[in-house]
Amino acid sequence: MMHIFAAALVVHLSNFSGAPAAIVLEAQQEVTRVYAEIDVSVEWSGAADATADGRPAIPVILLAYEGGNLRRADKQVMGAAMRTRDGSAVAYVFYRRVRAEANRYDVSTGLVLACAIAHELGHLLLPAPTHAADGLMRASWSGDEFHRAEQGRLKFLPGDVARIQAGLR
Repeated sequence: MMHIFAAALVVHLSNFSGAPAAIVLEAQQEVTRVYAEIDVSVEWSGAADATADGRPAIPVILLAYEGGNLRRADKQVMGAAMRTRDGSAVAYVFYRRVRAEANRYDVSTGLVLACAIAHELGHLLLPAPTHAADGLMRASWSGDEFHRAEQGRLKFLPGDVARIQAGLR
């Protein structure tokens, strides 16, 4: 099957977490697949600045654990996405939390990492509010979501797909 992608996304991943390269690669491949299903091409850039054609790369930073107020939050999170004062986007994913959730539900750590990365990128691509009642943009996942992810069935909801594609055009 040949895809003609409606939109493209450039991502620069920095691994400061100590996550094994094989797990990070598995996650990158799964994020690429998840976004390809919604006709968004993901390009993994080696540089944190703009690509050769001028598109900005979105930094995704893997950290060992969450810091600051996130450590004291009532609900533990696997990542956070934000915009800087100048409007630049950045996503953080917390590897120890990802690994703990993977172990808790007996699923692949690379897969859970992919879900966390895809979710945080979704926050940066969707206008607020970005959490959904179901699917990849659900605020917190149970074992059901992780097992659907293993089957390739944890996806963006149709309304989110349209908003992501429109925002990238």
